[in-house]
Amino acid sequence: MSHDPSSHSLHGLSAIVTGASRGIGRAIALAYARAGAAVVINHAPDQASPQDMIELISAQGGRAVAVRADVGLPAEHALLVDAALTHFGRIDILVNNAAVKGKAPFLDVTEATWDEVQRVNLKGPYFLAQRVARQMIAAGIHGRIINVTSNHESRPLNSASVYSISKCGLHMLTLTLARELAEHRITVNSLIPGSYATPMNLAAMTDPVRRAAAGAKIPLGRIGEPEDLTAAAIFLANPQSDYITGSSIRVDGGVNLL
Repeated sequence: MSHDPSSHSLHGLSAIVTGASRGIGRAIALAYARAGAAVVINHAPDQASPQDMIELISAQGGRAVAVRADVGLPAEHALLVDAALTHFGRIDILVNNAAVKGKAPFLDVTEATWDEVQRVNLKGPYFLAQRVARQMIAAGIHGRIINVTSNHESRPLNSASVYSISKCGLHMLTLTLARELAEHRITVNSLIPGSYATPMNLAAMTDPVRRAAAGAKIPLGRIGEPEDLTAAAIFLANPQSDYITGSSIRVDGGVNLL
């Protein structure tokens, strides 16, 4: 299978990508569209509708719809599922990408920060996957659920304890869903990015000195760009990967080797 994101390896499929208006989610949504999938582009309530993405995808002959929804609120998950079914008639792929960091030293973390990070990073993916899986099963679709975790699912990070715990939970969610949904031929896998230039890391990544220092610590010599994750995201969504489940693909430049 070609790993070229421009190849039509997802032709005829429909995907929901959460947190898709920027960063890694945006890169995956655009890559899926170029690969032939129809895409529901989720954006958070406090973000503008990504009309530039819709126009770009349309200009390239693809199909996409933007949906405003807080993925941390299960009551809003119907907005995403209904949009996919109304516009595209099916759901083949779910990418749980939306996340918040809630950065604070352990001694300063508040209950509000804990609740916010866990509801977006873990509760949301759990119940959205449940709703989507039910739809896939009802339609007889052998679907794909892909969770975007973090190398901090297993590597603690100072001032990000709540975030790291949420990503560790998302890793276990990947494993448990892979077991439970296997009988329905729905595969569940995860992507593990490392240090990436995304809005979540904007302060560190826009400072040339800090960015160069961060890249120097990575075996491949640079921090990741959102587009670095797209080939793996397409691979896990492609029908040819239907014997892979409960697996994680690290796309981190080798930072896990340190």
